[in-house]
Amino acid sequence: MPDSPYDPRRPGYPHPGAYPQSNQQFSGQRQPYQQPSQQPQQYQQPRYAGAVRPVQTTSAAQHADVRYSKDARRGGVWRVLFFLSLIVLIGALGCVGYIFYTYWAGQQEYDELAQEYMQVDDPTGVTTLASFNIDWDGLRAINPDVVGWVYVPGTIINYPIVWREDDDNYYLRRTFGDNSVGTFGAEYGTIMLAGVNSPEWTDEVNVIYGHHLNNGSMFSLLGKYEDSTQFNEHRTMFVLTPVGNFRMTSFACDKVPGSSTDIVIPNFPTKEEFTAYVQARIDDSIVNPDPPAIAANKVQQVFAFSTCSQPDHENRLVTFCSVDEFLPAGSDVAKGSSLLSDSQIEDVQGMVDERLL
Repeated sequence: MPDSPYDPRRPGYPHPGAYPQSNQQFSGQRQPYQQPSQQPQQYQQPRYAGAVRPVQTTSAAQHADVRYSKDARRGGVWRVLFFLSLIVLIGALGCVGYIFYTYWAGQQEYDELAQEYMQVDDPTGVTTLASFNIDWDGLRAINPDVVGWVYVPGTIINYPIVWREDDDNYYLRRTFGDNSVGTFGAEYGTIMLAGVNSPEWTDEVNVIYGHHLNNGSMFSLLGKYEDSTQFNEHRTMFVLTPVGNFRMTSFACDKVPGSSTDIVIPNFPTKEEFTAYVQARIDDSIVNPDPPAIAANKVQQVFAFSTCSQPDHENRLVTFCSVDEFLPAGSDVAKGSSLLSDSQIEDVQGMVDERLL
């Protein structure tokens, strides 16, 4: 029957080898359709060898809960770190702000003192020893330890000077108004005369201390005197005192250890020893004065201004000045010299009178 639809010879009919072999031979007749059994098949738990565990299946909701829990824990850690960092940042900004405030407050105190109690009257444009007017009574009402005032034209150096006998520590952390910020902040302290010196300014060597602050105030300018150019720009200095006003010129700048004991020597037994001291300061100077330094044997009285050397705080930079002029308190003349005795002044006046005759 070549036209039968089940004829193996018909094109497109599957080859017998395309199906699995069975023991039942194909009879060429169509088998009747059998309804599948309605009985559910029993699920057989598979057996697993060794330590292999069956795959645990989770629902989408369970998976989302697990993922959310992990993200929540991770997010919680980052939130804690964020807030800790924010607290540290706020604390750091607060500290920096406080330091800036202490710098401002310290300089503000001294600016107000200068404006209120120290006046410079030089209508001709030339500052002389008679140009200064200091309200010593007003300053003593604030601080009875005041003994002078240091002024360097064209700079920020314009501060009162205090003194306590044999005490160089009290004013390291106290301003002129006895204010202090403790161990944290900008400690201005107060410019002070060495405790071994005389508050009457009669010693051969008068040593004055001042801090070197990062904002350029107090004696920071003197801390730059390792450079000869800086040194030569501001060589004229004034020290104003209740006993009289001094004008001086710097002649050397020495860099010495903070523990040095050969600088603070108020007086010497002989004139020769004092001259040797001055010559040693000139020889050890780290700058080249222009114009050149005064001859050592011409120096009659020395003012030494000491401050810290940065960044090495172990050393000190000391600027040495020789007194050029002195105007006694209450004098009507613009110039004079405390280094001349009354007899010497009379002798000079006598020689002038003789020449005029």
